[in-house]
Amino acid sequence: MTLLFEDQRAGDPQRHFRLIPFGTYTRTLALSQAGHVGTVLTALLIIALTLDLAPRAERIVGEAGPVGPIGVTAHLLWYLALRSCDTITLVLPLACFLGIWWSEIVFTQSRERIAIWNGGRSPLQSIMPLLIVGIALGALQATALIILRPAAVATQIEYGIGDYGARFNRSLHPTGRRWITLPNHMVQARIDYRHARLVDVQVFELSDGGRMTGRITAATAEPDRESGYWLFRNGSRWVASAEGAVPDATTRNERGFTEERVALPLDPLWLSNFGIEARYLPQSVLSDLAGRPLVDDPSYRTWWHVRLAQAFLPLGMILMASALAAQFFAQRIAFKPTMLVGLAGYFMHILNNTVVWLGHYGQLPPALAAWFVPLVLNVCGMILLVRLGRSRPR
Repeated sequence: MTLLFEDQRAGDPQRHFRLIPFGTYTRTLALSQAGHVGTVLTALLIIALTLDLAPRAERIVGEAGPVGPIGVTAHLLWYLALRSCDTITLVLPLACFLGIWWSEIVFTQSRERIAIWNGGRSPLQSIMPLLIVGIALGALQATALIILRPAAVATQIEYGIGDYGARFNRSLHPTGRRWITLPNHMVQARIDYRHARLVDVQVFELSDGGRMTGRITAATAEPDRESGYWLFRNGSRWVASAEGAVPDATTRNERGFTEERVALPLDPLWLSNFGIEARYLPQSVLSDLAGRPLVDDPSYRTWWHVRLAQAFLPLGMILMASALAAQFFAQRIAFKPTMLVGLAGYFMHILNNTVVWLGHYGQLPPALAAWFVPLVLNVCGMILLVRLGRSRPR
């Protein structure tokens, strides 16, 4: 950032600076830092994609079909592009820390930091390049989480590409039956995801104490949009005798039906996306499921918050990298403190993922799990930079 000197006031030994947000120094340093982050991000992506492709390359090639070498190469590149949209969300925060860590090492080796400090600038007065890079990369992280990753996963599901294509296959399986646990109900059925309906369905009705009170079998079941009930077709209903009742051989507890409406606490939108993790869903679907009363799953609310909170994580990692570097190897490079700062970045990356997954599984409130680490890193980074400015000799 370019800083303009103001006239020294009489009796004031300190220099005063006015910030020029997009000055020559700001542009130069921001481009240098962005270049280091980009280099680290590219390296991490290459490593991650290589590990991803190596064990499944033969299968990915087989999915291309008989299209010749050019077609196979194009299919592989398309697969890698789709996987990059997912992988970048995992490695970008770490790349931000390591890229700035690298920049700070260069900054120390060139003695430029000492020259800046000797000129009277505090670390906080040199924060503008960090803010520019952090805000830009935060926007990239949010875009990848909200748009790129869900679109890439949806494409793999639609065309049956890679693990996601097989794992989240939305076609009606001819034999595979899934279990669904609901309040006071257990459902076993084949799922027609595209039409949000159940095929070859059995519903076991349970009391609050876990006793089976009834069973419904039907050929199909689909939501009745007008009534809010589920419409079961071509089936039968069995009702258990009251608890403690004397069995009566003349009483029939089962009857058949052609159509019957059942109050089943099963959300159709949730059913159509059953089995797909919340982090892979389109933003509109995720927002809808996060606010639905029938969907009691903390993962949807957690990832709705995460997609917003992660926009602040790159800046937090960048501020912490700069502050720790200025604290521990401001004047010379020593192996131990330099490595410890690098490991601290890896620890912060793991900590953020751990807290998010605690929210995903309902061990922490969704908002706390999503916002805790990004906000703490930003606040701690700013506090460290302020303290460095106050403790540094004038």
